[in-house]
Amino acid sequence: MSRCPNLRICPDRRDSATLPFTLKTILAASIAILALTLLIFSADARAAGPAADAKLSVFVDCHCSDPVGGDFCDALKDKVKDSSAYRLVDHADAYGIGVHLWCVDLFTGLPGIDAKLTGTMSAVSVAFTIYADRLPGEVYEDSSVFRVGKEAADEMSQRILTAVGQLATANKTVFEHIRATPKPAAAPTVKIIQ
Repeated sequence: MSRCPNLRICPDRRDSATLPFTLKTILAASIAILALTLLIFSADARAAGPAADAKLSVFVDCHCSDPVGGDFCDALKDKVKDSSAYRLVDHADAYGIGVHLWCVDLFTGLPGIDAKLTGTMSAVSVAFTIYADRLPGEVYEDSSVFRVGKEAADEMSQRILTAVGQLATANKTVFEHIRATPKPAAAPTVKIIQ
């Protein structure tokens, strides 16, 4: 029985008492740095582009060596291609969302597991990032680890696409600012002729 039944945080447990505040502070600081970086590069807004430019780029990066993981990755890429809101890209381009997948067969090499189970389920790790050509790299957004059975690849890929939609909504103002801000012109290189 707890010594503090009516309290969320027991007064004698000071080590965890500030954890939610610390995490919120770190997240807020990260978002503020990202927004400040984007504001530094701001210039006159350019006109909105054609409908193809309105689609948000999604970079799906797969590292799946097992058949179920490969099918899951292919299903996700197909859903992004078929989406009216996203454009599948093969590398991180101007700006967008990165979906990084790592998959392994859940049953390969486990002692005492029947070989019939091999190739039936994959353990998948996914990391979501946002990227822009004006940022020094990709910015971590979220991650998750889950299992995918060979009959559930389509359903799970739809869930990942839904998560991409939630991240796109959460970062909508950032992406709109990037879209409206032209990329700075490259400085000319100077060659010294001797």
